[in-house]
Amino acid sequence: MAKIGKQFKGASKDKPGGKKGKLTDEERRMQEEMQRLLEEERTRQEEERRKRRLKERQAQEEKYSRVNRLKINNQWRKLMRLVKVEDLRKDIEIISQSHEREVDRKDAIIQMLDRDLEESEEQYQMALRSHLQVVDRLLELHASRTKALQHEFEQDLTELTGEFADERAEITGAHGAHRKELLEVMQLMEHEYSEAEEEARQETDGQREEIKNRNAEDYNMLRDTLERVIKRIEQDFDTAHSNYMANTEARTLEFKHLTLRDQQSAKTIDTQTRRLQRLQDSINHWRVKIANNARECDERNRAMREEKEAISRHYQDLKARMSKFREGEAKRLQELTLNARSAIKALGEKHKKAETILKLAELNRKLETEREKVLPFYQSSVEDEASAAAQVADVSKSLQASATGRDGKVVEEWNYLNHFFKRYNKVLLDEMAIGREKGRLEQENTDLRAILKQYLDGISVNDDVINASNPLLIINSRSNVTALPSRPTGRMNVIEAAHKVMITQLTSGKQGSSM
Repeated sequence: MAKIGKQFKGASKDKPGGKKGKLTDEERRMQEEMQRLLEEERTRQEEERRKRRLKERQAQEEKYSRVNRLKINNQWRKLMRLVKVEDLRKDIEIISQSHEREVDRKDAIIQMLDRDLEESEEQYQMALRSHLQVVDRLLELHASRTKALQHEFEQDLTELTGEFADERAEITGAHGAHRKELLEVMQLMEHEYSEAEEEARQETDGQREEIKNRNAEDYNMLRDTLERVIKRIEQDFDTAHSNYMANTEARTLEFKHLTLRDQQSAKTIDTQTRRLQRLQDSINHWRVKIANNARECDERNRAMREEKEAISRHYQDLKARMSKFREGEAKRLQELTLNARSAIKALGEKHKKAETILKLAELNRKLETEREKVLPFYQSSVEDEASAAAQVADVSKSLQASATGRDGKVVEEWNYLNHFFKRYNKVLLDEMAIGREKGRLEQENTDLRAILKQYLDGISVNDDVINASNPLLIINSRSNVTALPSRPTGRMNVIEAAHKVMITQLTSGKQGSSM
């Protein structure tokens, strides 16, 4: 529109002559249209100014309403805090009174337990004395049984030693008799062998003389024959010699020399031949004799070897039996020693354990209640104890070591610590009850502390209160409490606390004063 006006004015200025003429219908319509548009523009601007003023007033009103709402919420919060403080004070008074009553009740229980402890102390001393007497009797019984076992062991050892000495003497005597018999057999064999050797020597001498005489006769006959032959040969030789000598003188001398050597050699050969023949005959005779003697000696040696092997087997059997008997007795002695040592060690451990139990019982005696002093043991609820006691009554009579109760009846070994376990279980139950009561009081104290903390957080503003979840603290129309997820099941009618308090204040006439 401003652009159109300027063009119109410019157009009027450019008219020739600079004078205003009459307007035509089209110009008049345009001028009217222009005026109408200017009016619409002014109207629109006026409406925009009114809208802007209304928006500013609306923003200012919203600001004032926010401030007033915050002031109202602050006032309602103060009122709710006052109401909550009154409720918490009443709850604290009620809880404090109940806590004082509970403390008084616990003090009364502690006093009663103290009286019960003092009363049970006397009963414990009496039970301890009776238990010590029973333990002394058990120790005396154990000492007597140990002494009896030691005496029996010494008697068995003496008997075993005597039997071993007798058997050793018997074996030594049998060995001496066998040795003497073997010596006699050896002497007899040596005597027979010497006689046989003497006979063989005499027979050998006789045969040798006989052979010598026969050889001498044969030698004489052979010598006569040879002498005759030699004479004949000498004659022939002399003849040939004379002929030969006549022919060869040098060869004759050599021949004499060789003849002498031949004679000596012949004598030597004859001597050696006779000697070899005698030796051959002697060797054959002795071979036969040795074969006979070897056959007889083999038979005797085989018999003696068999007897020796039998004696050796008998000796090895006796030696094995003796070694086995010694090993068995040594093993029995070792087992007896180990069992005695383990029994002494076990009894020592049991003795130490019993002393520890007595010391602990002496210390626990100070913590017994008066009721425990008067009635230290509760009645057992097991129904089969009477029947079980009747069934094992016969077996318990055969036991050498046993304990008796106050009524004089025999107490089984597995029931020695029944009273102790009863008292221990009672103390354990009391300890568990006290622990549960302590836990309950701690939980109650924790709840009281939480309630007190909530009260203090409601009446004071600090960093912990601002950072923690507090439904009473609202900043900029926002609370720092995380909304819980809605439950899909069931429909619930919810009334705001501020609305409820406001209705209550309006009904009581306090709305005007709080504003």
